[in-house]
Amino acid sequence: MEKRRPARRRAAVVLFTVLLAVLVCSATAGFGFLLWQQGQAARAVQEVVETPLPALERAFDAPADEPMQNPIDFAALQAENPDVYAWVYVPNTNVNLPVLQRPGDDFYYLDHDRHGEPAVEGAVFSQMANAKDFSDPVTVLYGHNIVNDGMFATLHDFEDPAFFEANDAFYVYVPGRILEYRVVAAYEYDDRHILNSFDFSDPAVRAGYFASVLAPDDPQANVRDGAQLDAESRIVQLSTCRSALTSDPVRYLVTGVLVGETATA
Repeated sequence: MEKRRPARRRAAVVLFTVLLAVLVCSATAGFGFLLWQQGQAARAVQEVVETPLPALERAFDAPADEPMQNPIDFAALQAENPDVYAWVYVPNTNVNLPVLQRPGDDFYYLDHDRHGEPAVEGAVFSQMANAKDFSDPVTVLYGHNIVNDGMFATLHDFEDPAFFEANDAFYVYVPGRILEYRVVAAYEYDDRHILNSFDFSDPAVRAGYFASVLAPDDPQANVRDGAQLDAESRIVQLSTCRSALTSDPVRYLVTGVLVGETATA
């Protein structure tokens, strides 16, 4: 028996060495993946920075006898990716992004970018339960909360009451129209699938949900003074994660109600 102990000891040493190597490799791979994620996030932010902001002021200042030009070139965007159908712009944030919807795959843009390429930052998207003309009582646009203030991360600026008070509008562009939304509420919400959880075709259900938007179950919520939602209201909810660093199921919603619509050429 004594003669076998060195062999067992050697085997244990070999096994420990292998396990240590695996752990080191795993840690290295994990660190490398984190660096790759950060690089992808930085690239996404840089793309937003390099994207010219929609020319809202110039568009609305066009002469009355000339048709207003839509500042978004949808023909070019859809030539590259036909899933692009809208553009969302939230002033004073990094949200200046195309909106996509993938036929047959609601979750495609969780991990594919606006070009349809695999990417950690994904893209802003809606699900097939929502019409692409923003005619639904409730439209939900999803975007990741990623490091470096990419995608929907800067929506969390609305947590600051002063920022919320000073920034009361966002815009959605679609071919032929500019839709203006007034921000009425920003708050944390659970991770339920809103469109699957509520039958918004039922007036009572819709009224109840709208009431919850203006009186959310979040002590840190910001709600616009005097805001009202009625049976004819159409809202867009910009939905992102509470944290960029964890898989926390809590969502953060910035909600706007349609207050204006302008036709464009």
